[in-house]
Amino acid sequence: MRLFLQKLGHQALHELGDLALFAGKILRTTLSTHGNMGPVLSQVASISLRSLSTVAFAGVFVGAILVLQFNVILAKYDAQSFLGGLNTSALIRSVGPLIISFLLAGKIGAYTAAELGTMRVTEQIDAIECLGTNPIQYLIVPRFMGIVISSVILLALGLLISVTGSMVVANYSAGINFLQFASSIPKFISIGTFLGGMFKSITYGTIVALVACHKGYTASGGARGVGKAVTLAAVYTNLYIVIANYLTSEILSWLESLSHYFNLLAGGPT
Repeated sequence: MRLFLQKLGHQALHELGDLALFAGKILRTTLSTHGNMGPVLSQVASISLRSLSTVAFAGVFVGAILVLQFNVILAKYDAQSFLGGLNTSALIRSVGPLIISFLLAGKIGAYTAAELGTMRVTEQIDAIECLGTNPIQYLIVPRFMGIVISSVILLALGLLISVTGSMVVANYSAGINFLQFASSIPKFISIGTFLGGMFKSITYGTIVALVACHKGYTASGGARGVGKAVTLAAVYTNLYIVIANYLTSEILSWLESLSHYFNLLAGGPT
């Protein structure tokens, strides 16, 4: 058991080291090259359009499920007037970014890993290098940036759809009209809440993009190797997102406490 844990820890550290080095290559290439805007925008449009229907469908039902669950609890304490704010806060703070990142990991991450892996095992990437073109700039940077930017766009659209679906379900299942639902949202939501949701979305999108591109780019072993790369990309992405969810929640909670502390020192409202 001890040897297994040591091997697992060594493998995890090796994997994180490879990802860090790969991220460094992407960053250096992005900062030292130009002409990337067109391919990046093309990837953003492609990823957003391919994922929009999935995000919209999931967003409606995620919002509806949260409304039903929160309504059961709040009804016991005659606090249904807070349903809109509590539901929207949960969507923006955690559920929205997490669900969308999982959808991106399963749909776009796996597709990217398979696409790049196929290029690697069929020596298309080697051919690009032989032609004097940087494959990181030509293949990786547009896909990486496209996934990160698309995650933010899809989060905004997904949240809008989720909140709208929540209002409809709250109206028909809990008897709370749209005005009552919306009136409690400002009590739970602030600019910091939106920024925190965007921060989580960018973090998770970066994880999806980095792991998918790395696994596809370093694939080997023919068709079997491509399948292994896609599987590992899905496993590592979901694992890292769960860990990042905890870490980002801790960071945002600490920043919120710090902001509250400085607000008290300044004599502002508690």
